[in-house]
Amino acid sequence: MQSFSASLKLWLSMQCQMLGGVNAAMLVQTPFGAPPNILAKWPTAEANTAALRDALKQVKDKGRLHLAADGEGYYVLGQPLVIEDEPWGVLLLRLQLKDKKELPSVLKHLKLGQYWLQFLLLQAEGPVQTDVAPVLEKNAASAVLLQLNASLLKENSLQETAISLVNLLAGFMQATRVSLGLLRATNIELEAISFSASFDKRTQAMQAINEAMAEAVEQGTGIDFSAAELAGPGPNPDAGSGADTEAPTPVIIKRAHQQLQQQQQLQSVHSLLVRNGETLVGVLVVELDKQLVLSTDQRNFLQQALHFAGAILALHQQVSASVWQGLKRRTARRLERWFGEESWRGKMIAILSLIFIVALFVPLEYRIAADATIQTTEKYLVVSPHDGYLGKISVRPGESVKKGALLAQLNDEDLRLERRKLASQVQQYRQAYDTALANSSRVDAAIASAQMDQASIQLSLVDQQLERTQLNSPLDGIVVSDDISQTQGAPVKQGDVLFEIAAAQGFLVQLFVDERDIAAIASGQEGQVKFSSLPEDIFAVRVKTITPISEVREGRNYFRVDAELIREQASLRPGMTGTGKLIAGRRALGWIWFHDLWHWLRLKLW
Repeated sequence: MQSFSASLKLWLSMQCQMLGGVNAAMLVQTPFGAPPNILAKWPTAEANTAALRDALKQVKDKGRLHLAADGEGYYVLGQPLVIEDEPWGVLLLRLQLKDKKELPSVLKHLKLGQYWLQFLLLQAEGPVQTDVAPVLEKNAASAVLLQLNASLLKENSLQETAISLVNLLAGFMQATRVSLGLLRATNIELEAISFSASFDKRTQAMQAINEAMAEAVEQGTGIDFSAAELAGPGPNPDAGSGADTEAPTPVIIKRAHQQLQQQQQLQSVHSLLVRNGETLVGVLVVELDKQLVLSTDQRNFLQQALHFAGAILALHQQVSASVWQGLKRRTARRLERWFGEESWRGKMIAILSLIFIVALFVPLEYRIAADATIQTTEKYLVVSPHDGYLGKISVRPGESVKKGALLAQLNDEDLRLERRKLASQVQQYRQAYDTALANSSRVDAAIASAQMDQASIQLSLVDQQLERTQLNSPLDGIVVSDDISQTQGAPVKQGDVLFEIAAAQGFLVQLFVDERDIAAIASGQEGQVKFSSLPEDIFAVRVKTITPISEVREGRNYFRVDAELIREQASLRPGMTGTGKLIAGRRALGWIWFHDLWHWLRLKLW
């Protein structure tokens, strides 16, 4: 490792190269109560720093950032350096700015550099002096780790965190270059290069680093390669260092690391996996030009640093991920939890899913459900034969009646009075006819005979009306009309329907089939019907006719299908409602479940 003074010079040089357009720079320590101590100059120790010295006085007096034009597009910038909340020194730069709007970007880079400087100071023992070697003892390493974590947590983005990590590690390890690649999906992508604000991934050097990272990811292990492996008589570096022993070590392929080492003329190349728990986050590649191997202290420090950095990088990845990426990650995590090798739930779900898929192809009877109602094949209407008034009512709805049984009787008092009147007139005309015959009066006899015939006809008509006042059942059946027993004495008109008599035999079941299923119905198909009033009984039916009559129910179109009962029972009554199921062949279970949805989609997407 280099001396502390050399580390500060390297730090200043890197800051100037990262910013670009810097003409001169100076790092000054300003201890309290003592004169300023110039620790490093750039580009050389003999650089003209007259303008920078004037700015130093301004920063010390005001205690804040100083920016002043220096002609020819150059500005003199003086930034106070605060270490552990205490003023430590000043960074002075003479740089070229096209616009003052570039100043926030410059200050952002200087902030990153300040973390690195603070990191370097924590490595030194005692007060800052020249030619003091940094140490890797336990206490110093712990302090550096704390400072490293604090620096990473202060960053606002994934890119800034990655840059800060590689810069700090490169400064501590005095490495030629430290690179960080992050795993995205299944590919490793180069994210940050130490002391480089930007880089071109297409260059040969960057591609070599990326291939070395990919080599470590594919084998799932860290890889170390040094120039000593090429000089020794050991195995080919392409085949790793595994030898045939009782416990052979895994063969590690190092071709990409060898190419990187030879291309950049390095002493050694080291790849370390960055993990967050068991999840791989990325790969860190350390390139060294003065060391063949990492010391035990250095390796332990890197492992501890990456242990904490992995969690911080993973957190930034989650924050910066898009909604789609976050959804994919959460879905993959949930699937892993449910379907992992040790998850019994996943195995159970897989078994049930397999059973479900197999069940979709099992053929079963396809039954079409429809609303059903029972009707009779014969129905007679008993109407009022003439105008009159309701008299005695003998039956009520639902009663069974025999043919000729008295249903009701109309009030016949007026008709009986009319009959007595007409009977008296017939008698009078008969007497007048007899008297005319006795007197040999042919004319009077003819008139009396005509009047007697007219009165006899009217009397016959009244007799017929009297007979029709008794309303009798025209057949054996059941009364299915409304109850009129409470309307006794009410007037009725000729032709008013008083009773409906349904035949007690020859029932017909009417099924209302949805128009989507009507194409599967054919005459002769059999099925079953269950009525709401007889839930324990199932009646077999056979399709008789499919009528072209449709009706709208609940916003959908239904066709009426008439079916006959294969076996009738005395418990059936016209008007009963229920549900019928017609057998329309055999179909796969999956088709039975999802054909409605499929037909709906075909119709909507047509």
